Amino acid sequence: MPRHESKLLGWALRSLGRLFSVTGERLARVVLLGAQFVATERRNMQSEGVAVAELSEHALRLGHTTDAARWADRAWKLAENQRVERDFIRAALMQGCVALRTRKLTRADERLHHVLTRARAVDMVDMELPALIALAELALVRGKSVDARARLEDVWEAAERGPYPIYQADAYNVFTDIAIAEGGKSAAINAATKAYNAAWCDGPPHAYYWGLEKARAHLRALGAPEPKLLPFDESKFAPLLEVEINPKDKYWVDPDKLDD
Repeated sequence: MPRHESKLLGWALRSLGRLFSVTGERLARVVLLGAQFVATERRNMQSEGVAVAELSEHALRLGHTTDAARWADRAWKLAENQRVERDFIRAALMQGCVALRTRKLTRADERLHHVLTRARAVDMVDMELPALIALAELALVRGKSVDARARLEDVWEAAERGPYPIYQADAYNVFTDIAIAEGGKSAAINAATKAYNAAWCDGPPHAYYWGLEKARAHLRALGAPEPKLLPFDESKFAPLLEVEINPKDKYWVDPDKLDD
């Protein structure tokens, strides 16, 4: 395959895998592994680094912290090849998020502040926002709800202006946890409802699956009803092209051998 075609294929697989991961589609890991395979076959270390960072995020969403840590560290190492700033920031973000999930709080603090500093220096809002949300969660884990609230204050306007509904949903879900910790049931229900609305996007299956599920769990625990939102309306969108996902070519990955 010509180099420009393999580069385009790798980009398409990464983008599709990211979309599948966000919407909770099981094929996400298969597609992202395909993107990694294309990159490694062409010895494109920069593209491989992007793919493994996406694999790290997907593994973390599934709760597979060992895999997420391994992919994140691999992404950081690969970033040294071309030294693209975004690649370092993305890898450090995943390292910080994994450390937070596994309660390695000092490591999480260092990595997430590293991300925040570098993202702000080069004006990468899409990297700054998840770092702020993770830092808010870190502050809450440490029992500092005031600091957690302060971190989220830097999220709301930028997330809405983006628009970044995924980050809005994540931020509102963390805010729900803050309100619960402070004993504010009404505020918690309001925040969980906003998280649900943000995660809904076009409606399932075209929704932010993980944010929606967390908002649902919050509302259920709080004894509050789910919002009544319009379902996905297929008639509003042009039909997609018929494309075979994961065809049995040399890039094929057997999904039955995967653990997710």
